Amino acid sequence: MRVNVTSIKNKEDLTSPLGTLVIPVYKKNFPLNSTILEAQHEEALQALIDRDIITGATKESYFLPTHEGLYNAVLVLGLGEEEKCDTETLRRSMGAACPALKTNKVSHICFDLSHFPELDPSAFLEAIVLGQYDFEVYKSKDNETPAPTTVQEAHVLVHEDIDAEHVHQSAELAVLACLSTNGARHLANTPANELTPTALADFAQGIANETGCECTILGETQMASLGMNAILGVSRGSAQPAKLIVLRHHHSDDAKTIAIVGKGVTFDTGGISIKPAADMHEMKYDMCGAAAVLCAMMNIVELKPPINVICVVPTAENMTGDAAQRPGDIVKAYNGKTIEVHNTDAEGRLILADALAYTVDKYKPDAIVDMATLTGACVVALGHVAAGVFTNSDSLALSLADAGEQTGERVWQLPLWPEYEELIKGNHADLCNIGPRWGGAITAAAFLKQFIGETPWAHIDIAGTAWGADHLPYLNSKHATGFGVRLLTSWILGQIEGIE
Repeated sequence: MRVNVTSIKNKEDLTSPLGTLVIPVYKKNFPLNSTILEAQHEEALQALIDRDIITGATKESYFLPTHEGLYNAVLVLGLGEEEKCDTETLRRSMGAACPALKTNKVSHICFDLSHFPELDPSAFLEAIVLGQYDFEVYKSKDNETPAPTTVQEAHVLVHEDIDAEHVHQSAELAVLACLSTNGARHLANTPANELTPTALADFAQGIANETGCECTILGETQMASLGMNAILGVSRGSAQPAKLIVLRHHHSDDAKTIAIVGKGVTFDTGGISIKPAADMHEMKYDMCGAAAVLCAMMNIVELKPPINVICVVPTAENMTGDAAQRPGDIVKAYNGKTIEVHNTDAEGRLILADALAYTVDKYKPDAIVDMATLTGACVVALGHVAAGVFTNSDSLALSLADAGEQTGERVWQLPLWPEYEELIKGNHADLCNIGPRWGGAITAAAFLKQFIGETPWAHIDIAGTAWGADHLPYLNSKHATGFGVRLLTSWILGQIEGIE
């Protein structure tokens, strides 16, 4: 999507056709405020306001086609009560209006925010980019049916006192982050027979080929020589070999280093501890953490911020082949700790264990964040509204929460007290890969903590937010959400000034 930003005082400043004119309005806060709305259209809309057809309620919109001129349609966008309106309100309101854009074949849109300096234009653009996404790669196409029209160009009109260049830079960053989010959604929606660990590694190599960042991919022989038996144990039941993917953005020797790690189980049957058949098809989404960190890394290598970033993805299939790992097996992880496998469906923490220990040992980051669809227990705790965050650094959790509030990808910190670590001690090994039934999301995080040493670390459990977001109008609930791409991008850019 192309984005233009113009500071205006009156409509005589504009000459180009602007497509559909979007005018925001707070609930019952009339008349409409627009610098360029023509009197005849204002009268027509006021008649609808007088009849309570247009009220300005949250997520309410009204589309009025007009004659060709400076604009060819008006979309009145309700934002609800002014005192309750925040950035997420803007996303949801614009997301709710996206079907009207599709129905009316809108390809060019103009936001008149000249009377709304308090509104963030980026939020509207995010909703459009995310709201227009669809996944129809595998559907048969009728050659006579035209492709759906999507918004290709957006114009933002701001008051003459607003720094248009700053608004433009923020808008361009928002669009980039959302396009990458759609990339993560595409990876997650791709079926597991095509998105294998090898295919995921090829995707990462493609990022490196296009951007020049460093890419290292370890195969099973290399991982075996390094003692990564936790990853290899998970992979044993699959015909698809496991991989460890490393992408590196290097800025300078004295720049700080952060690492992002994503769980990449491209399909999870549960292994010998097999899952119920119902909804098992959704287990192609068990690599959403990997998709998030890889596509956040796409943004980083594009933006080239002055910070070193390491992106690590352990990827494997958890299948039931004749060599599959058994309940009761014991494996030794990269850092030398032994793990008693009581449940082969608790496999994500196993592949992350090796990846985290390796990342800390080899790259010695100033901070490390892992993201994973790790536990159903986190969905029970937080539903589909927020991801759980667990950490050994409250300041790190706070910075992630701030980034989540900015992007609408919210996280909520849960405790990680020493008592929980007692619950994952093994009977016949150092650790057990599963704890008691209660507090399952926390004991999973307590397990991961055994592999990061003293490094500031946060684990983000996205099991409830990676798909099924039917409460967000700008995300189609049929598809993966891409949760984490915008969160991590915002967080990483926020770390440039320093990591606490």
